[in-house]
Amino acid sequence: MLGFSTILEFFGLEGIQGIDIFFAAMAVIGTVLFTIYFLLVLIGGVADGIAEAIPFFDVSFEMDAEGVFHMLTIQGLLSFMMMFGIFGLAVSQGDYPAGLAIGAGSVAGIGSMWAVGKVFQAIAGLETDGTVQHSQSHGAKGTVYRTIKPGQSGQVQVEFQDALRTCEAVAEDETLTIATGKFVLVTGNIAEVLVVRPLSVADAVKTEEE
Repeated sequence: MLGFSTILEFFGLEGIQGIDIFFAAMAVIGTVLFTIYFLLVLIGGVADGIAEAIPFFDVSFEMDAEGVFHMLTIQGLLSFMMMFGIFGLAVSQGDYPAGLAIGAGSVAGIGSMWAVGKVFQAIAGLETDGTVQHSQSHGAKGTVYRTIKPGQSGQVQVEFQDALRTCEAVAEDETLTIATGKFVLVTGNIAEVLVVRPLSVADAVKTEEE
């Protein structure tokens, strides 16, 4: 099994010591995890489903209605780790003081969080088409993509206008929790937010047969 020293040797960093080891660890771990996360997102949002399955894990992956990206997300934190480690190690290897290396790494990490936020915001924006008429989703069936909690919005995947779409949604009964993977029926919409109610498997099958 590969050890961390083997990984450092692969990158030609086997001789580092002190705070440089910390920077290298941040760079390697951040880069690997960020790459894995980004690949999962490209595959179709698997990362969000994984996060939903982790107990007591409540990190927001979404952007608010005005499109302002919340930097404290998985992708933001991983990009911070990656760039903090890379820039911090680069400055430290240049024989600069540790404080300057930490400062440079922090600035680079925060800048990376902002840049990655903009990239993911742009990716999410590609899913929003001005021609989408959310009123055409009424009566459509789908599944919960991100848990809908009482009085809060979640996300559902429903097919309408000949496309499978991921939309913000709230429960028709505001006291309900509709977990990820549950079947739902769209009963209405408020602007771009769909209003849904739980749909049993039997009802879903019956509706399909009709």
